[in-house]
Amino acid sequence: MSVPIEGGCLCGGVRYRLQTAPARLSDCHCIDCRRASAAPFVTWGEVSRDEIELLSGELRKVNHAGRLRSFAYCCGTPLFFQENEYSQSVDVTVASLDHPESYPPSVAIWTEDRLPWVALDHTRPAFRRGRETQ
Repeated sequence: MSVPIEGGCLCGGVRYRLQTAPARLSDCHCIDCRRASAAPFVTWGEVSRDEIELLSGELRKVNHAGRLRSFAYCCGTPLFFQENEYSQSVDVTVASLDHPESYPPSVAIWTEDRLPWVALDHTRPAFRRGRETQ
């Protein structure tokens, strides 16, 4: 997929643009991601903070478990995750991209929290916690 890459929230109130393709694509099964998204797991892609441009709307930032999650203020769509306000890298919810089909995950992380009825893709590496070897 060519850059720039755009995405946004459910209602269209928040739009953003990435100047580079997301990397380190992961399905995260941790409890916090599940609860923040109300889904069995979230697929994330990492970009440099300098490569994200907010085009419209406002973000609601929530500190939880020592990390920062950003949601669309207008409708609550989960959009970004980062270690803290000053992190140089930001994870983007792949499903919020206009063309998420272009960014399949390469690994599953935090599988120790995986719901028992979620099947893992055994062609990809899976880690009980974070990316322990990558």
